Amino acid sequence: MSNVVEGSVRRSGDHVRVSVQLIDARTVRHVWGENYDRKVADSVSLQGELARDIADAVGATLSPQEKARVVAKATNNPAAYDAYLRARAIPIGWGFHAEGDVEGAIRLYQEAVKLDPNFTLAWAYLSIAQIESYRLDVQLNAARLAASKDSLDHALALDPNLPEVHLARGYHEQDDTRALAEFRQAEQGLPNSADVIEAIARVQRALGHWDEAVANLQRAIELDPRDVRASNNLALTYCAMRRFPEALATLDRVLAWTPTNARALLTKADALVAIGDLQSAEPLLAKPHVPASRRATYALFQRNYAAAVEILSRALSTETDRDRRDPNDILVLAFSQQLAGDLSAARATYKKAIENFRRELEKNSGAEPFTHAWLGEAYAGLGEAASAIAEGEKAMALLPSSKNPEFGPDLEGEMARIYAQLGDADHAIPMLKRLLRTQSPGAAFLTPATLRLDPIWDRIRNDPRFQELAAEKAR
Repeated sequence: MSNVVEGSVRRSGDHVRVSVQLIDARTVRHVWGENYDRKVADSVSLQGELARDIADAVGATLSPQEKARVVAKATNNPAAYDAYLRARAIPIGWGFHAEGDVEGAIRLYQEAVKLDPNFTLAWAYLSIAQIESYRLDVQLNAARLAASKDSLDHALALDPNLPEVHLARGYHEQDDTRALAEFRQAEQGLPNSADVIEAIARVQRALGHWDEAVANLQRAIELDPRDVRASNNLALTYCAMRRFPEALATLDRVLAWTPTNARALLTKADALVAIGDLQSAEPLLAKPHVPASRRATYALFQRNYAAAVEILSRALSTETDRDRRDPNDILVLAFSQQLAGDLSAARATYKKAIENFRRELEKNSGAEPFTHAWLGEAYAGLGEAASAIAEGEKAMALLPSSKNPEFGPDLEGEMARIYAQLGDADHAIPMLKRLLRTQSPGAAFLTPATLRLDPIWDRIRNDPRFQELAAEKAR
C-alpha cells in the first residue's frame, strides 16, 4: 500500500465540509489535498467525485466499468444514505456482537430502505444483518430467516450483479464452496473491501484452510487498521489454531483502541485460561457482559463449586437476554451442583436439562448436533451410559470432522467429555490426544492447562496416559 487517504467531515446545519488529503505512506509526503463544501442534500454524489479526484491524483486509469461504478449514486435520498452509513458503522458478523448491535443495524437499514425502496446497497446489507441475527438466535427464529431472504430478494431484483449483492448471497449460502464462489465474485468488483476479504476468511475457516484465513484477516486489518471486527476474528482464529501468544498480542492491540470491547475482553480471558494463567484472566471475567457460563467455568476451574452454582442459578432465574445466555447453562449448573455435593438438586437439574434439549430437538427435527451432544452429557451426569453415548455419536454423525473441519472436532470434544463423565478412559484419552493437536473454535477450552484445571476430567485424571497429556506444554 503506497498511498493513504486521510480526511475529516464537519457538518454545520445544512452544510458539510469534507477535507481530504493523500499521503505517500513510504515517505509521509503530502501528495494531494482538497476541501469540498456541499449542502447535505448534495453530499450523496461526493463519494464518486472524491474517487475520481483521487484516481487523477495518483495517475490511475479507470476502466469503463470502474468509471460507471464511481459516478453511480447508491441513492438520491440523503436521509436514507445517512441511515445506511450509520448502520455500516456497526460491526456485526461471525456469530457474535455487542449487545443490541445487530438489531440496531437492522433498524437503521430498514429505515434506509423505507426512505428509498430502490436502495440496493441497503437491501443487501440488511439481508446480511438479518441472516446474522438469525444465526445468533439460539431459537433459530424462522421469521428472522424469512425476513433475511426477503431482503435478499429485493436486492437481487434491483441489481443482481452488484458486488455487495454477491456478498449477501454468499452469506445466505449453506454450502461453503458456493458461498466462497459468491464472495470471490464480490471480490472482483470490490478488491480492497475488508468486508469481502473477511467473508472469504470466514469460509476458509469453515473449510479448514486456517493459514489462508489468517492471511486474509491480516490483509483486512492492513486495509483498515481500526477494523476491530477483523482483529477480533483474527484473534479467534489464532486461538482456534492454538497460537495463543499471537492471539493475546492481537487482542491487546484491539483493547488499546477500545478498552471496553466485550468480545476482545472475553477472547483474551479465554486465551489466558487456555495457557493456565487464571490470575490474569480473573479481572477480565469480572467485566460486564461476560456470560454467566464463563464466570461459572472459571469458578469450577478454581474448584469453587458453590460460587459456580450461585452464578448459574442467578443467571437462569433472572437472565432474559438471549444473547447472554448459553443454551447449556443448565447443564453446567447440574454439573456444579453435583460437584458441590447436592446430588438431589443435580439429578433434578439434569432431568430438566434433558427435557429442554429434547424439546429443542423436536422443534428442529433432531438436526441440532450440539444439542444432541449436550443431551448426551446430561445422560452421562445421570449415569445413563447407553443413552449418553448414543446421543454423542448422533452429534458426531450429524457434523463429522471429515465434512466440517471447523466445528466437527468440537463435537468430538463433547464426546470425550461424555466418556470422561462415565469414567471411560480408554475411549476418552485417545480422543483427547488427537484433539490436542487439532484446530477448532473450541481449542482454547481443550489444552494441557485446561486438562489440569477442568473437573470434568476428574474421573480419568489418575490414568498415566491422561497425566502425560496434561503435562504437555501448550502448543
